[in-house]
Amino acid sequence: MSDLLVALRTFVRLHELPSFSRVAQEMHASHTTVARRLDQVEAHFGVPLFHRTTRRLVPTAEADRLLVHARMMLDALDNAEADFGPARDQPRGLVRIGLTTALGLHYVERLGELTARHPGLQIDCAMTDWQRDVVEDRLDLALRVGPIGDESLVVHHLGVLARRLVAHPDYLARHGVPARVDDLADHQCIAYAYGDRRARWTIDGRERVVTGVFRSDNSEAVHRAARSGLGIALLPAIRVAGDMAAGRLAPVLPDSAIAPLDIFAVHPSHRRLPPRVRLVLDFMKAHFPAEA
Repeated sequence: MSDLLVALRTFVRLHELPSFSRVAQEMHASHTTVARRLDQVEAHFGVPLFHRTTRRLVPTAEADRLLVHARMMLDALDNAEADFGPARDQPRGLVRIGLTTALGLHYVERLGELTARHPGLQIDCAMTDWQRDVVEDRLDLALRVGPIGDESLVVHHLGVLARRLVAHPDYLARHGVPARVDDLADHQCIAYAYGDRRARWTIDGRERVVTGVFRSDNSEAVHRAARSGLGIALLPAIRVAGDMAAGRLAPVLPDSAIAPLDIFAVHPSHRRLPPRVRLVLDFMKAHFPAEA
């Protein structure tokens, strides 16, 4: 690949992630090399692209204009390579996916089927329950829950994820089994929430603030807390189906209506999906969990 194309890729990444050190680390290059590539792009187009200080890297108006053209050129090159190169018949390369914990574990358990059919693929899962920035974290695909109003993203509906209220049988033996939704106020509810936000459950069309002795921003931690008997938890059905079948967790208020979660896969709208990413997206659609 020509030096200018490499320099343009570096410029695009600097615009997305304005930090010499982070881009250098990501591209396995030195700080000096990244700066030299940026100098090359500025010299080629004859315009300053960033205001540089010791602390900040701020794109200029010219950088914003060039970004559109650079992305188009690089995407066209990637598509041409996919059309004429070996990836045409056998997609290969790295695909970075941002996954939530519950669904991430579900997909990880099935990735062997995908990689066996396509040994040239590499999958990098960034697994957290908060929403990563698709562009800044350089994700090819990311999961989102609920409505998405970001016009910079292309949205693919994967399906709906059922949820269940559950608790350890020992907890219910000690504290009693709730007979109606209002009884939850007298129980330890394991809160799944971020920061200072109060955890809210919507059951039978009513929203309730829930509290208890334990809370976490990670669904797997909530799952394990429920299995240890700390209280009642609201969890994805796919995570608790095995525990319920084995008697490690028992259903709570099984006849109450709990709205499922709409799950989407998203990717940046400025980037056409290469074959390797399209393959993973189709895999995620085909293996989205059935009702548990």
